[in-house]
Amino acid sequence: MAENANGFSNIHKIHVLWQDCDPAGITFYGNYFRWMDEASYFLFKAAGIRWEDWGKKWGAIGIPIISVNADFRSPSKFGDEFDVESFVSEWGNSSFTVTHRFNIGDRLAAEGFEKRVFCLGDPAKPEKMSSAPIPDEVRKALGGEIDGPPNT
Repeated sequence: MAENANGFSNIHKIHVLWQDCDPAGITFYGNYFRWMDEASYFLFKAAGIRWEDWGKKWGAIGIPIISVNADFRSPSKFGDEFDVESFVSEWGNSSFTVTHRFNIGDRLAAEGFEKRVFCLGDPAKPEKMSSAPIPDEVRKALGGEIDGPPNT
């Protein structure tokens, strides 16, 4: 199980609706990936980082996901309510990993992560982007160390 690298986390509530379930009546696995992206948005918001800040403030073209994974521990079904705990579990120079724990009461239903990269665009070549160091303001807001680790 991933550990919180810095103490800052956010809890986001998800209600499992009928449309989220497969014919067997359990939550369709693909929804967890959508919910992880949604929970990241709310983690950033709780840290005072608005989605538009990535581009306007720091010149990023985005923070694309380069790796994603989920481990399903216990099934969920229509009517369940998750407390999705999200936090940064690992920092690199230009990348960071957000871990999400899907809890139904005291039961861990799933745990997943998204590895994201801070990317800048090239005005001369709009289709091109390249990784760049994560701004100190972002690290600080999400509880990370300033002047993060090299070469990741």
